[in-house]
Amino acid sequence: MYRNISIIVLVFFAVVLGLPESQGGGSDIDLLECYRAVSEGEKIFCELSGYDKSVSGGLDYRTCELECDGQKVRLPKAACPRRKMHSPCNEELKTKLQNWTKEMQTRKARLVQKWCP
Repeated sequence: MYRNISIIVLVFFAVVLGLPESQGGGSDIDLLECYRAVSEGEKIFCELSGYDKSVSGGLDYRTCELECDGQKVRLPKAACPRRKMHSPCNEELKTKLQNWTKEMQTRKARLVQKWCP
């Protein structure tokens, strides 16, 4: 009987430990990694939105808004498809933010090349 209970407990813990992985799209990582992934992109995005600068760490995960010169600017769907982000940061979100930052860098490079030949 004790053996059956210990097997049930073992299975229960295996399910509980695996559940967040299946629901969250990946394990949580350091929040700083998501801030690093978006830092360059947020500067460019604020500038393209007509603001001089972004506020370091000005990303609000609950609303997908950046703080640009004291104003809130919503991130585009490419960076924040559900209009809110996973908090804490996970690999899926970090990858999305890195891809969005690359897109912002490419867009800036094209504009600089076009406007400043």
